[in-house]
This record gives sequence, structure tokens and C-alpha cells, in this order.
Amino acid sequence: MMMRVLMLALLLGLTQAVWADNHGEAPMAEETDVEAAAEPGAEPTMAASTGSVARAQFTSAVDNREPVDDLGRVENDIRMVYFFTELMDMDGQTVIHRWRYDGNVMAEVDFAVGGPRWRVSSSKNLLPEWTGTWEVDVLNANGEVVETRSFDYVEAPAASAPAESAPVEDAASDQPVPDASTGSAPGETEPAAGEGQ
Repeated sequence: MMMRVLMLALLLGLTQAVWADNHGEAPMAEETDVEAAAEPGAEPTMAASTGSVARAQFTSAVDNREPVDDLGRVENDIRMVYFFTELMDMDGQTVIHRWRYDGNVMAEVDFAVGGPRWRVSSSKNLLPEWTGTWEVDVLNANGEVVETRSFDYVEAPAASAPAESAPVEDAASDQPVPDASTGSAPGETEPAAGEGQ
């Protein structure tokens, strides 16, 4: 069963990143794989479900551990979307991002929370035909949904066809036309020697 879940995650192109800010301490390495960030042999603990989700949003990228924008509508020519959360006071819990589309769970990504303020993100590769409403649930250590956010994945507008050639009017009709012999426009004089040329 676990192998199926891993294969499904790989096939759907799911990626994840996790990092932390712990009261002025140096953050964990950027974009560390969750497996590598956990201590060897450490089992996730079932902690009391305390804490909250301070921020949750979809974004086109995460830069320096922060979302770069807040997406509510994404056109289907964009193929990857990130879900960012900032978790408060959930230290020791395992939190899950559950990606849902059309009533089906498409992926679940779990994170072992390692500090009182913990920022995590997961990302999802999307196929253009998966238009509609996408949701991500944030589940706490007890499997309770503590936050849900959604975005609409919509058809990108068709590329506009090139406009048919129309007669070109003189684009500079309100500007004087330079005189070919002098390079100055009719009615203008050449600058005198020593004037800014």
C-alpha cells in the first residue's frame, strides 16, 4: 500500500519543501526533502492537536521561504502550483497537505513539524485538462482538517490570431517629417555650430 502511494506521488509529480524559523536560530537548509530533514529512525509522534495555521495560500513560487504571490485563479498553461502554510505552535506534530480535485484525493504530503513557527510548502504538477476547483486541506496530528483553501484552474485564453494587415497610416503624422537632405524637419533650422547636437 505504501509503495502505491509513493508511486502515485511520483507519477503525479508531487514535490515538497520544508523549512523553519526558530526564534532567531539559523533556519534548516533551504528546500530540504522531508525524509532527509527527519532524524534517522525517528518515528512521527502523535501529539495533542494544538496550534494553528497562521497563513495558507497558493503561489506560483516560493522564494526565500516565502510565497511570491497569492493565487486564487490559475490558467491551465501554468503547470505547477505551490501551497504554502505557516504553522504556529504545532511543534512535534505531523501535518498533512491533502490535495483534492473533483472530489478525489490526488496527493497527501506529510511534514514533521520541528519548531513553534514552521513554514512548509508542497507543490503539484497539473495537467491542462484538470480544470476546475482544486482544494488543499491542512490536517493536524489527529487527522482533523484545520484549514482548507482552494483555487480555480481555468482554461487559458486562446492565443490571439495576428491581426490582418490594415493599411498603415503615417504613424508620425503629427510629427514633422525629416528633410532627406539636411536631416531636419521642414520648418526647422540646423543647430548653429556649437549648439547641442
